[in-house]
Amino acid sequence: MSQSSSYGYKAHKSSVETHPINMIRTVKQSARNHWQSLLPACGVDVPAKGKHGACPICGGTDRFHFIDDNHHGDWHCRQCDQPNHGDGLDLVARSKGITILTAAKQVADVLAMPLPELKFKPVKEQPQTVRPIAERIAVLVEKSIRGESQYLVKKGLQYPNQRLLQDSLLLVTQTLSDTNTGAQIITPNGEKRLVSGTQKKGSFIPVSEITGTPDTIIITEGYATALTVSQLHNGVVLAAIDESNLLNVAELVRKQWPESKIIFAADNDWHSQGERDKNGKLKKNVGKIAAEKTAKAINGWVTLPQTEYKADWDDYRQRYGIEAAKQAFSNGLYQVGEKKLMEAEAVVNHETKPKKANNNLAQMAASQRGALLVEHYKKIAVHAESEAVYHYNGTTWETLSDNELRRAMVAIFDQHDTPYSPNGINNAICALKLQIPVIGEQRQDLIGFSNGVYVLSTQQFTPHQPEHWLMNHNGIEFTQPAVGENLSDHAPDFYRWLSHAAGQNENKMNRIKAALFMILANRYDWQLFIEVTGEGGSGKSVFTYIATLLAGEHNTASGNMRALDEARGRYQFVGKSLITLPDQVKYVGEGAGIKAITGGDLIEVDGKYEKQFSTIIKAVVLATNNEPMSFTERNGGIARRRVIFPFNIPVKESEKDPQLPEKISRELPVIIRHLLNEFADQNKAKKLLQAQRDSNEALTVKSHSDPLYRFCGYLVSVNDTTGMKMGNKNISPRAPRLYLYHAYLSFMEAHGFERPLTLTKFGESIPKIMLEYRKEYRKVRTKKGYSYNVELSEEAEEWLPSVPECRDFKSPI
Repeated sequence: MSQSSSYGYKAHKSSVETHPINMIRTVKQSARNHWQSLLPACGVDVPAKGKHGACPICGGTDRFHFIDDNHHGDWHCRQCDQPNHGDGLDLVARSKGITILTAAKQVADVLAMPLPELKFKPVKEQPQTVRPIAERIAVLVEKSIRGESQYLVKKGLQYPNQRLLQDSLLLVTQTLSDTNTGAQIITPNGEKRLVSGTQKKGSFIPVSEITGTPDTIIITEGYATALTVSQLHNGVVLAAIDESNLLNVAELVRKQWPESKIIFAADNDWHSQGERDKNGKLKKNVGKIAAEKTAKAINGWVTLPQTEYKADWDDYRQRYGIEAAKQAFSNGLYQVGEKKLMEAEAVVNHETKPKKANNNLAQMAASQRGALLVEHYKKIAVHAESEAVYHYNGTTWETLSDNELRRAMVAIFDQHDTPYSPNGINNAICALKLQIPVIGEQRQDLIGFSNGVYVLSTQQFTPHQPEHWLMNHNGIEFTQPAVGENLSDHAPDFYRWLSHAAGQNENKMNRIKAALFMILANRYDWQLFIEVTGEGGSGKSVFTYIATLLAGEHNTASGNMRALDEARGRYQFVGKSLITLPDQVKYVGEGAGIKAITGGDLIEVDGKYEKQFSTIIKAVVLATNNEPMSFTERNGGIARRRVIFPFNIPVKESEKDPQLPEKISRELPVIIRHLLNEFADQNKAKKLLQAQRDSNEALTVKSHSDPLYRFCGYLVSVNDTTGMKMGNKNISPRAPRLYLYHAYLSFMEAHGFERPLTLTKFGESIPKIMLEYRKEYRKVRTKKGYSYNVELSEEAEEWLPSVPECRDFKSPI
């Protein structure tokens, strides 16, 4: 008698022996066109055909695509490990951590198929292709080491005894019965994935040990949030991995401990009203909705960060500190029904208060009127010293003049048909300035873009927040990295400028990039400064423009060498990270100011209306000029700090692009990412700058600006006993081929240089310069006195005086 299953398969008894592969093929054939209903019956939840949804293998929330275009249950997941696609039978096997053969048997049971007796070869037993998940996790745990996770360190969480697997965090998931169900892996940069075969549903990552009957159980989404929450409130803390698993874990917890208080430390997935996702759908606060829905289902409590930006409790702790987070966590606790009642009361109060204010505006004190003005502007702050008022416009804090405040106050009076006096208006504004918070200082590690800020310390891009205290931004939209991103293809205008400035020399291109990185990372502590010199129109001003973009306009101050040398002039540079000296006129001097600043010395600063004080200016100095600076300090203090970049190739008139700076500014996100990747090892940039400092082209620049450098270029090292003597002015006539000082004086006269160095200064300066030339220079004692192991090169004949023809001439030696 035949039997028909609900899937239309005609089943009949069979005693035929079948090879396993044949049985698998038979099951696949019978399951064709039925996978949409078969998979749930096998305990594998999938989205509707052609839709995206949660992956039953890796636990991803939206990367799994149930295709089923060939009716074999075909699927693909962009988050799974390879292979990340297959048919329905593969999906059953991988999601349950079983073999294909076992999966085929499960599908056959659902199909009500009679299974034939399988024929196995006795010797070559079919090996199991997938080990149980618990065994695989045990192997990973065995391979792991204990240490500090860089993912947690970047968040400021110091937990040194974490399981690490090749620098990634290994977090074992479990059930309430202590059964290991899989693991989550988090890379140092925060990428998360579940180990293939992990059973996410109802599993969690424990942060606290579960003993006895807990009074309070706190459930979070992520692990970092769970670690933070364990510091904010007493209780057993469990991380449910993501919001889709909250209900599964909570139901099991409630069943195990019916009387315990369960708190959901929810993520606030805040978004602007009307904001849409990439698919054009209105965004939802998924974290809040999931927590409230679950809390309502199991009679729990909810607390989430009260922010107007996307944040979890770990984000809140990083921004406001542990004590503020503790208070906010406890104060924010609510039950869903209770919150709705509170919100309703708030609406009623909000509706009635203005009416009361309308009637009493004339009788209000100045402080009460000021409070109305605060209510009007919402986010408002005052500068403590200048008493200027600022209003947050959604991206930056912009100033509000007293006239604007007066007009806003008058508008409130007019709205309520209440008479006013100028004194009453002014008193309200004075009261407002005493009530509102003092504006904060912008962090130096922020670069403001039109659509958010790039945080250099974490190398992350985040939306605008009032707490960033931005006064301006660069007006550029920050873009996400493209696949295979590189400078030549994705920042072509920057690459064109860089190639031209470096004369197509790849080594010099890398050194220029190292200089830009020094500015971006604010490595003032490298004790170097940058001098870009050369002909007009060769790209120097573009260098300064890019440097200002990288440092941030708010972090940049412009001045000159004289300002660096004087206490009054230095005041403008306090608190800045970049000092630009653009179009620097010909400078001749000791360079005491630039040496002290780049050396990290404590220096005197004199504010015009402030008491003189001492401080360390933590800024990189960038000078640009047509003629290189000439320093009279020759003890090596300037030489070891000065990194010279000659820009000597002017752009042709036909190739000049007045829009080039603007075009490069749009490429800033690509440039930043490239510099951070290129110099992940920051010492690489430092070594490149030191190589440029000691380069031949840097020496060439110095020789054109300093006669002594040029003179030393004519000296060559020789045998100790055949070198020149020093000489002095009293020896007459001059013998420049015998005496170093005479040669120097002849060189100065031949080239029309005035004010030669004294003999003492000359003798003190030569050793340092010869060291820069990498030429050996020593003082040697001989029978005829002291001599030096150098002589003039043949090229010196072009300026040396001719040899006297007088027969009576006698050598002074």
